[in-house]
Parts: sequence; C-alpha cells; structure tokens
Amino acid sequence: MASSRHLRLLVEAAERVRASILRAEGERRGLSLERRKRIVDEAAEEALEAYLRGSGASIRLVSEEGEATYRGGELLLIADPLDGTTNTASGIPFSAVALLLSETEHLSGALASVVLDVASGDVYKAERGLGAWRDGEPIRPRRPRPIPRAVISIDLSKSAPLERVRRLIAEARHLRQLGSAALSLCLVASGILDAHVDVRGVLRAVDSAAALHILREAGGVYRVNGVYLGDLRLTRGSRLSVIAASSDEMLRAIEKLVA
Repeated sequence: MASSRHLRLLVEAAERVRASILRAEGERRGLSLERRKRIVDEAAEEALEAYLRGSGASIRLVSEEGEATYRGGELLLIADPLDGTTNTASGIPFSAVALLLSETEHLSGALASVVLDVASGDVYKAERGLGAWRDGEPIRPRRPRPIPRAVISIDLSKSAPLERVRRLIAEARHLRQLGSAALSLCLVASGILDAHVDVRGVLRAVDSAAALHILREAGGVYRVNGVYLGDLRLTRGSRLSVIAASSDEMLRAIEKLVA
C-alpha cells in the first residue's frame, strides 16, 4: 500500500514512542508497580512531544496527560502514547501506542490512524475511505459465529456493571480481559477476536479513537454510548461505553445478552 503523509507521520511518531518505552522498561527492576507505570508513561508522553516538536507538522495534541499546540495546530492528534500501562510495567506483552489524526474534533473527521503493538512491533493503520492494514497487509474482521464459539474481549475492571454482562458471561465460553482497549479493538479488526465489550462508561476517547477508526475501515461495526456507528467527540474528557464486533450479526447477538 502507498502511505500518505498523514500515515507516515503517525507511523514514525509511534515507532519513536515505542523505542522510548522499550528503553524505559529496563528501568523497572526493584521498583514498585506504580513507579514503573509512571516511568513508562512519562517516557511515552515525552517521546511523542519531542517528535512533534521536531516534525514540522501543524498539530494540536490531545492526550491523557494534557494538550499542546505545535505550529498553529491545523490538525488534531488524539493520542494515547501508551495504552496498557499496567501491562507494560508488569512485563505483560500487551500494550499499544494509539494515534489518530483528524481534521475536526469528532471521529467522523478522522484522516488516518495508527495502533502500534509495543511488544511485537506490529503496526495497524487505516486511512479514511481506503481500508485498514496490519504491517502492510489488508485486514478484515472474521465471519460471525455463535456466541459460545466466539472469542470476546471484555473489560470488567474498576466499576464494571456486572449485572449488565451477566448473561454474556454465562453464555460465552471464551472471554478474555487483555488490558488494552486499542489493541483489543485491532484484534477484532484483523479477525483474531470476534468482539470487544466495555460497558463501564469510563473508556476514554484517547484510548479508543484510533482503534475504532481502524475497525470501521476494516469493515467492523460498533455501538458507542448506545448509538450504532456513533460519532465520538475527540476530547480528553470524552468517555464511552462500546460494543465492537466483526459484523452486524455478531453485534446483535451480543446486544441481546447485554442489558
């Protein structure tokens, strides 16, 4: 595939951030988990900011840590420099750099997106209207299959409303809690997972926007805050519930089991 300047910018930024995270991982020995989390988070954020300062691009950055404007801020970069901080700090190889470039403050304005798997280096990317790829190869979600046979990631951490997902837990035989929404959504986009469910209402736009764009460009579907293929405001404060699936059929099957 031919890469646009937007994708090239995002891929280069993500690779720079990943390199910084991997270097910071070596500092975790003998430290508390919270301290290790701070080290890798700060390394990721600082690497992204340093890249943007030197890139020459006109960007307004919105991330978990704050906002910054570079050379006028013509385009919006919604970023989670490290989605899955606890995994990385604990030595669990499931985390990602998630970046989305938009011409508006809404997901519908997305131009390009990248999710980079920190452990493997795999790059998931999408461009508006052109599809989605993993390491240059086109990706598509898998065909629907019955809930008992489906492999579904679900987030039950913190304030999870267990009563809402009780029937899904009872019927699904292959539930997984993986610790990175961005990477989980990309696994749905690439046909590895059948669906991703997070109905806590606390998932941040900065964590999920890039991967939702990749999923949609790959041909997957989702419901955000109860709205089918709902638009998402790209701000630090935006929180959401999401059910993402490989197909409409899979989405409907899950929704029947989620109150």
